Amino acid sequence: PAVIRAPFDGVVAGFLVKPNDFVKSGQPLFTFDDATIASRLEVARQALATAEAEFRQVSQQALGDAKYKSQLVVLAGKVEEKRAEAEYLQGQMERSRVLSPREGVALFDDPTEWVGKPVVTGERILRVAAPGQVEVEGWLPVGDAIPLEPGAAATLYLNATPLSPVSARVRYVAHDAVARPDGTYAYRVRAVLDAKTDHRVGLKGTVKLAGGWVPLVYWMLRRPVAVVRQFVGW
Repeated sequence: PAVIRAPFDGVVAGFLVKPNDFVKSGQPLFTFDDATIASRLEVARQALATAEAEFRQVSQQALGDAKYKSQLVVLAGKVEEKRAEAEYLQGQMERSRVLSPREGVALFDDPTEWVGKPVVTGERILRVAAPGQVEVEGWLPVGDAIPLEPGAAATLYLNATPLSPVSARVRYVAHDAVARPDGTYAYRVRAVLDAKTDHRVGLKGTVKLAGGWVPLVYWMLRRPVAVVRQFVGW
């Protein structure tokens, strides 16, 4: 999915879409509180107008007195500086209304938790996922991290429809384990669906991953031996 992040430090003013709404490319998603930016933009525009007026006045004086010509370069630089500042703030003003970069389903939590919340530049706020581009995201516990090659079989049993498994093929297994919300560590697994599905994005379940064939005694003793090694140290 396309990840929508905060374009600058600010406060979220409100959302213009609801969770799981289908949005189009260019559709407004949410807005920032732009009161501070608007006031700074007005000050910058006034400063630009003052600098331009001063430049025009000195330009007219330079026609009759050569000593004013040396000031034109300095004043021209000042005008460009004020113009650049005004253009930057104008861009910030436009970016305070965040648009969707693609069409898809808007995925985010309760909007009331975001309204009025200060966010920093780059903080993830929501995602936009294309309904036709769906894959399986699984988590492989560190203790069960068996070798899985790309293309290994994966079967997803959704909690909503446990009797209708979804078959997939492993695309990759992350190199590093990351912390999960429950405090455990696991490797992220991504798997591509073997066929299209009508299940909506975001459903939870259990995924069964199949590695290569191993001797039965190894399969039975692998985890007990791993536990013993933690205490014995060999």
